[in-house]
Amino acid sequence: MQKEIGEGNNKDSEVQKFRKKVSKLKCNSKIKEKIKREIDRYDNLNSNSPELGMIREYIDWMVNLPWNTYTKDTSDLESVKDILDSSHYALEDVKDRVLEYLAVKQNTNNLRSPILCLVGPPGVGKTSLALSIAKSLNRKTAKISVGGINDEAEIVGHRRTYIGAMPGKIIKGMKKVGVINPLFLLDEIDKMSSDRMHGDPASAMLEVLDPEQNTKFMDNYIEEEYDLSQVM
Repeated sequence: MQKEIGEGNNKDSEVQKFRKKVSKLKCNSKIKEKIKREIDRYDNLNSNSPELGMIREYIDWMVNLPWNTYTKDTSDLESVKDILDSSHYALEDVKDRVLEYLAVKQNTNNLRSPILCLVGPPGVGKTSLALSIAKSLNRKTAKISVGGINDEAEIVGHRRTYIGAMPGKIIKGMKKVGVINPLFLLDEIDKMSSDRMHGDPASAMLEVLDPEQNTKFMDNYIEEEYDLSQVM
């Protein structure tokens, strides 16, 4: 019927692409089933339906998120030290603390690692040091600035019922790097603010940073648990 009235050709090819991507996804069966249900909904909707774009956007996010893709860390701490030394002069205390952190992480093989907090005035090399750590470990880098954020939804996303809903900055960062174990740089975290109307984003960050909770991080837009435990 759709063929007769000249509808659905583009949509059909899109649905096929989505189904192919889902078959290659390395995620648990519950998430796969949910994406398949959304694809079926998308396939059965009329081309003029206002819901069509929203469902398509959601499927696009779900199939392009890294669920089980990761990079392998460099295990040679000597080469890590050489890279840090070549990119930053002095800062011995900081570099020793980083190497100590990596050595403990390597020996215990524990994903629930503490968070490295770099403190100092602008221009002393906090961001560039974080990028050097990522380079020395062969990790991809996700960087977001949280300074001035006063809306909780910027961290945990908007609910899909809202028009123009989007995931939060954390999920956006994960999609951008394409792996589940990047080095995630949260810049200007001390400049976060709260707002009575929009909630407290600093409290929302607890679910991102707390190793007891971040294995099951819940973004309002994605509506499924996402594992942040391998993020540095």
